[in-house]
Amino acid sequence: MKVKKGNYGYKIPAKVLKADFTAFDLTGYTVKMKVWIKGAETTKWILDGSITDATKGKVEFTVENTHFIEVGNFLGELELTSAGSVESTKSFAIEVEESL
Repeated sequence: MKVKKGNYGYKIPAKVLKADFTAFDLTGYTVKMKVWIKGAETTKWILDGSITDATKGKVEFTVENTHFIEVGNFLGELELTSAGSVESTKSFAIEVEESL
């Protein structure tokens, strides 16, 4: 995923899938996008998700003015939390590009 440094107010849509590529039912879950630098021990940014269609695994993240404020290559993953359960998706690459 590529995003522009300093841009905010837009939404990043996502669909959570199970290993067999069917939709992960997000009913009863909260979702966060965690972003970090490879090898780091702490997250750089955390974006709260808004579930738009739980049974179809659809969620969106609104980018705020404190997110993606540094140019570079980062890793991200979605953290799915429900009562008594925390699950993470596979990691994915995020490139923050310079913007004029």
